[in-house]
Amino acid sequence: MPSRTSRSIEMRPAEAGDLAFMQQLYSSTRSAEVRMGGCDLATETLLQGLQFKAQQTWYETQYPNADLAVIMDRERPVGRLFVDYGPGELRILDICLLPEYRNRGIGLGLLRSLQAQGERLRLPVRVNLALGSPAQHLFVRCGFELLAVDGMYNLMEWLPPAGIDPD
Repeated sequence: MPSRTSRSIEMRPAEAGDLAFMQQLYSSTRSAEVRMGGCDLATETLLQGLQFKAQQTWYETQYPNADLAVIMDRERPVGRLFVDYGPGELRILDICLLPEYRNRGIGLGLLRSLQAQGERLRLPVRVNLALGSPAQHLFVRCGFELLAVDGMYNLMEWLPPAGIDPD
């Protein structure tokens, strides 16, 4: 069932037909610094396709029950949200938007929705962000705190407000 996160933004479960879009989205996240210097466009596209497939395989192996949703603007796919609802946490595996949809408040709405779910379930919301990720500012603004640095990633966490235990 689609859910609204802002005026025209909805989410739907990912389908097999979304694979080409997901690969395009992945490529849009590769900044000039992480692009394959010296490669021609065809080789770079091939290498990014292999990286995308490796990332997807890792997610599916490590988080086999995670929910993958396509973020839609009317009928157009514009991003993805990959979340694992584990027994002790909500783990954001990936939240990504096409470049022209970034900095419009969509990510903020998605994070606030995940925080509301974490509060309802009384679970922390966690994410690993690449070191130097511009998204870190958004997570900090939403109350996420740095827990640890693990290799090339910052582990960040948001804790739901302490409440009265209903038991």
